[in-house]
Amino acid sequence: MKKKYLTLLMFIPFLAGCTKTEELYADYAYKSSNFMENYYTEHNGVDQLKVASTNSFNLHENYGYNSSNSLKYVRQEDNPEGYPWSESVENYSNEFGRHNNLTSIDSSFAYGYLSKLYDGRVRCEGKYELSRVQLDRGGYATFFPKKLNNYRLFAFSLRGATDYYKDNLPTPFGNGTGKVPCKIDINIKFYKHILNSDQYDVVDLKLSDVEIPADAGGSTNLVTVYLAEDNDDGTRTLLYSPITETVAMSFDFTLKNDIPGLSDDSKAESDHHFAVMLYEVLFPRSTWR
Repeated sequence: MKKKYLTLLMFIPFLAGCTKTEELYADYAYKSSNFMENYYTEHNGVDQLKVASTNSFNLHENYGYNSSNSLKYVRQEDNPEGYPWSESVENYSNEFGRHNNLTSIDSSFAYGYLSKLYDGRVRCEGKYELSRVQLDRGGYATFFPKKLNNYRLFAFSLRGATDYYKDNLPTPFGNGTGKVPCKIDINIKFYKHILNSDQYDVVDLKLSDVEIPADAGGSTNLVTVYLAEDNDDGTRTLLYSPITETVAMSFDFTLKNDIPGLSDDSKAESDHHFAVMLYEVLFPRSTWR
């Protein structure tokens, strides 16, 4: 019997230096020094799409992932550049984001507010509000400028953040050191338009108990997702069709840490709030049309 797996890796802080992204929003929206004014909650019409079917992959419950064992699922032909997929921070090349970002693959990703998710800055030591998209539990959604034609893997970089600092309180995540991770459940959905219809098929990737640094400055985690299938003869085949032909995506999450007075809902009346800072969305070696 064949068995499907989603495998994912890893955490890597790297890439210093940021460039300003030209925005389409007036009055420097989402660039405020006020934490609560920077939540990006746009779904850009994706949440209004008519869904015909949903194919869900629950990584934690059904596919038995863990970040260390997933190393064996990475094949050399899927990493011809030789980037070191290891847990050692020192082994990572700061060229990874620059050479695999979507803007360098297709220039159509270089425009608009969300272009900051495609510019290769998986980490940034500069003005952080210019280098990431701040999300509450409802996340965001967007259409891609083109349709995904072919890809090898999907990856994204992120960290957590709170507004505890505004009251000069010690954070529950290591007093700003980022040494204590938080856990979140993540849903990432990909939308595929059904030809000659107004409906879409959805691929829903569910990632449970993902550990990310919080209140850690520029430190981020890079999570890399492969969809693969074990064959009866012991070989492994990577699957591309579930996400190929994607025209849109959405990202949402739930904070798992139970901390009184801290909410992952930006609209909740709470003493303090949590956000996911999403830095980058990557489809290395992909083609779009």
